[in-house]
Amino acid sequence: MTNRDTQSVVSSTKAYYDGPADQIYRTIWGDNIHLGVPCSDKCPHPEAMEHTNEIMAQAVHLSPGVRVLDLGCGYGSTARYLAKNYGCPVTATNISENELELAWDRTLEAGLDELIEYEYGDFHDLIYADDSFHVVWSQEAFLHAADKSKVLSECRRVLVPGGTLAFTDILVRSGTPEADRTRIYDRVKSPDMWDLCDYQQALEGLGLEISRTEDWSEHVARSYGWVREQVLKNRDKLLRLVDPETIDGTVDALGFWVEAANAGKIGWAMFIAQKPQT
Repeated sequence: MTNRDTQSVVSSTKAYYDGPADQIYRTIWGDNIHLGVPCSDKCPHPEAMEHTNEIMAQAVHLSPGVRVLDLGCGYGSTARYLAKNYGCPVTATNISENELELAWDRTLEAGLDELIEYEYGDFHDLIYADDSFHVVWSQEAFLHAADKSKVLSECRRVLVPGGTLAFTDILVRSGTPEADRTRIYDRVKSPDMWDLCDYQQALEGLGLEISRTEDWSEHVARSYGWVREQVLKNRDKLLRLVDPETIDGTVDALGFWVEAANAGKIGWAMFIAQKPQT
């Protein structure tokens, strides 16, 4: 893919997150805009999202002084979670200026501005020097990458030797019909979405040592079903922020994602991989 193609995808993704989706995410999801692994059958989705953070954080052994790079940080909820609970300095990047503005406001309110730095940045071409971070972290962001192999290569480059890449991503299963893929991609303006094996092969091809992979696909329908219910429940509030066609389109698209997840076409997984010491 050419640089022009990549920039086109980045611009499309930025327009999506800085557009009406921003108002829907803020109203429905709040500060944390991710999927969640429930801690019990009755676990509310907001708690499930925080539980996911706990699982990932424990997998990378965080502590004060561990430098973290959070790619596609959204409203900064995870960056604040890591800084508050583990005392580690976090550099958080995003291409959505609207999300970065709210992220910084929330961070000032939480008194965590000495530990967290927010920067506008495209994960296809990171501005950081080689061997800069102990942990590179991302949640449901790489699906937007025009060139996922390049993004993973950049993650490897900025990790210190022995450093850890920890990320989750939404998957589209191999064998999913092209028409369904198109509908899945269209909701989030994704150019392409990988399956679990695609990520495993790419990580291994870069010489990263996979220490843990967890397939969390069983939780996708539950997560997006919750979001769809919240959109319907808060329709009147949303009508003051976005047009009815956008709301109806979001409800329909989320409904299709729930159906696709239940049919085994959409998945979700966590990957933990280390950069070799030498």
